[in-house]
Amino acid sequence: MINKKRLINTFKTLIRIDSLAYKEAKVMAYLGKELKKLGIRSTFQGRPAGGEVGSLIADVPGQGKRILLNAHVDTVTPGKKIKPIQDGKYIFSDGKTVLGADDKTGVAVILEVLRVLKEKKLKHLRLKVIFTVAEETGLVGARCLPKRVFNGEFCITLDHDRPNEIVYKAPAQQNITVKIYGKSAHAGIHPELGLNAIKIASIAIAKMRFGRIDSETTSNIGIIEGGKATNIIPDRVVIRGEARSHNPKKLEREIEQMKRVLTEICAKYGARVKIKVEKVYHSFEIKKSAQVLKLASRAIIKAGLKPVYKQTGGGSDANIFNAAGIPTVILGSGMHQVHTTKEYANINEIIKGAEVVLNMILGGDNEKAN
Repeated sequence: MINKKRLINTFKTLIRIDSLAYKEAKVMAYLGKELKKLGIRSTFQGRPAGGEVGSLIADVPGQGKRILLNAHVDTVTPGKKIKPIQDGKYIFSDGKTVLGADDKTGVAVILEVLRVLKEKKLKHLRLKVIFTVAEETGLVGARCLPKRVFNGEFCITLDHDRPNEIVYKAPAQQNITVKIYGKSAHAGIHPELGLNAIKIASIAIAKMRFGRIDSETTSNIGIIEGGKATNIIPDRVVIRGEARSHNPKKLEREIEQMKRVLTEICAKYGARVKIKVEKVYHSFEIKKSAQVLKLASRAIIKAGLKPVYKQTGGGSDANIFNAAGIPTVILGSGMHQVHTTKEYANINEIIKGAEVVLNMILGGDNEKAN
């Protein structure tokens, strides 16, 4: 029932519309018009500070329980003027930008499923569609949603690669922002009077644990900012990093080791330090006996695939929905090598992803409508 050509054309249309985080107004306008063509009314809710628009929310009448369908519309940089290039069964960018398959494959899948439901006049479960903004900047769009949005039996978040995989477990994340204060001086005339904040930060960073700590935990320093000129001893540096873990105790352990090393090294060299820790989102794990996992598994089998249960090291809107009490799984829609200029979309996997979602919506007592 999936219109394959229309689905892929929709995906290409979406990725041609620039939608960096907080700059999603144009793509949301397109989505609002497409929903209106289907007779679906949508509203913007939960606009983040500095954002052009909020997330787009649409209720679709149906029968029985309500399920949520979620994908985010924002993309990472470099993500302006994306040019999709199709090569056989794959779609790439021109190599100068990301493709935006994360997460516009998911957005396209949801649109196609809604079109099929209307065209075929299929009986289905009640739906709430949630297209979020600013996901790539710490799930900000989902975090800004009002509580009334979190109303459903379970949620399907489309933000994964392979359509036969069910992501049932994801880590929590905490961010750390550090400001180290040294003392400025002329680097050529009186360097001994200065206290180099960048050097102190480097010593501290060299003593920290990074990368994959264990099977559940990762840690990273991703941004260092400091200095004004080459002839000035830098008196201030800002460090931004993160830690993630499926285990809350391990997460706290990694954050604490960062704080301890920074505090000790700054004290040793006489620098002042300020440390701020932000809890970005909670971890989640859906029990294997949960209804949503059973429905997802059956839907994947019906699509001719073999279900595989996976855990992820990344965060998604699913973390926010699960924290709000909505059992949420992450399903795949054919995105690969995301957040790089080598990102690509697998056309067959996009189509299969749509089939899986449609099967879930028609699932249970409504399967005969198919």
